[in-house]
Parts: sequence; C-alpha cells; structure tokens
Amino acid sequence: MGYRSQVVLAIAPEAAHAFMALQAKHPEVMALCNNADEFMSGYETEGDYFMHWSSIKWYEDFPEINSLMRFVTAVTSDEDLDDYGEHERPKNLEGGDIPWDFFVRFIRLGESYEDVEDLGGGFEDIYINRSISF
Repeated sequence: MGYRSQVVLAIAPEAAHAFMALQAKHPEVMALCNNADEFMSGYETEGDYFMHWSSIKWYEDFPEINSLMRFVTAVTSDEDLDDYGEHERPKNLEGGDIPWDFFVRFIRLGESYEDVEDLGGGFEDIYINRSISF
C-alpha cells in the first residue's frame, strides 16, 4: 500500500515555459503530470497549468517526483531558472523583477496530520481547509 499524499500543483503562465522545459528534459515528469487525477490548463487564466493527485505515493526518491520537486523548490525559492530556459524574471509595470514564487503553488498533505508542505505565493484560491465532520 504505502504512504499516500494529496498533492496540488499550479503553474501560472509566466512560469509555464520553464515548466514545459522541465517536462521536455524529464519525460517521466510529463507522464506524472499527464496521469494526475486532474490535469488542466486554464484553471485561473489562459496558459496556466493545474494538477491534482488525490492519493499518490509522493516519495522524493522516485525520479519523477525528485525532478518535479527540484523545479518547485527552485521556483518557490526564487532561484535562477536558467536550467529551465528562463534567463530573467517577469517584470512588473515599473520594470522591476517579480519573484518566481508568485507564479506557482504547491501543496502536499500526507496521511499524518502534521505532514504538510505549502510552497509558493500564487493562486490564492488554492489553500488548505481543515474541518471537523460528524
């Protein structure tokens, strides 16, 4: 059986080229994304990507998970994305850099209550909601 997680990943159009470069370099990531329970473009705006896995073994020693998480970490840490074909950050109206973090959202909920990862500052409508049912 194994330990399972619920995972959501959303990529805004500004980071979509880097995401597509990741998939081109790592076909196993493309297969992982295409096989998500939900995989769509146009979730919030045209050109974005949204993936949801409802019950997946999200082990970082799996090559596809590892490659995807290296990308997510790079984007949410506002690292240089040269490895993914992006040589400069998006600009705001005044010409200043916008951090990459603003263009991605990653949430993973493990089976354990304390096992939560919430990365990225984009997609404010994607969030964790806990409630009591009875």
